[in-house]
Amino acid sequence: MMLRSSKSLSTGWHITSSVSYLTLKLRHTVQSLEIDLYSMRNLKASLENSLREVKTCYALKMEQLKRILLYVESELAQTWAEGQCQAREYEALLNIKIKLEAEVTTYRHLLEEGENFNLGDALDSSNSMQTMQKTTTCQIVDGKTVCVTDTKVLRH
Repeated sequence: MMLRSSKSLSTGWHITSSVSYLTLKLRHTVQSLEIDLYSMRNLKASLENSLREVKTCYALKMEQLKRILLYVESELAQTWAEGQCQAREYEALLNIKIKLEAEVTTYRHLLEEGENFNLGDALDSSNSMQTMQKTTTCQIVDGKTVCVTDTKVLRH
């Protein structure tokens, strides 16, 4: 019986020793996993901070690009409006030039044909002639071009 008791005591000690070893091994594994978890949480926080910084940086860049785009659009609209005004002014000047050339041709023809023709008489009797001044002013209002034309009669 003693042999049996010693054998069971020896087996119990082995089991206790094995359980203690396994418990110790599990504690080390838990500690190792906790350290890994802590490291992963720190890495996650660091990556989230980096992501926020990148988003903030790109948001600022986008705002800068939007301001530049609005400025360029405004400049383009203003340039287009100025071009339209210049085109209208050119057309008005071209019309005046054509009318003046026609008048010069008429007066030249009259001077060449008529011996008693007086230029002053022709100017006084020409009541149907009028000189018109057209002024076109263009402005950009709310991103749209608004043009106003003012017409004045300068000579009757």
